Amino acid sequence: MGQCIHSTRTILALLIVAVAVTIGAEAPGLVYAATEEAPGLAQPFGEKVNAGLQQANVEKNRKKIRQENDRQLKAQEPLYLRQAGSLAKHYKETASIVARQGGNPQPLLDAAAYFERQSK
Repeated sequence: MGQCIHSTRTILALLIVAVAVTIGAEAPGLVYAATEEAPGLAQPFGEKVNAGLQQANVEKNRKKIRQENDRQLKAQEPLYLRQAGSLAKHYKETASIVARQGGNPQPLLDAAAYFERQSK
């Protein structure tokens, strides 16, 4: 009976060691899989800064494209100036409603100012 208990303990200890070795052997694969799914976690600080700069450049390019589209619309659409003026008027009205209800009307006022500039 005594030998049976010792052999059970030995088997249990070997099983624990085998599980620990298996988990340790799989750890590099798990780290690789995690960085493949979320590449931002494994990037060094310099690469994250470069990604931020690239995002800023993308925003600048989008703004330039938007401005160019507005210029083309002004040239092609005869009613663009009236539409821009009407949008500015409606944005101002909406901003006054938002202000009465306790909201922040500033983004709407900014949009109204933009369309007022476009209508001239």
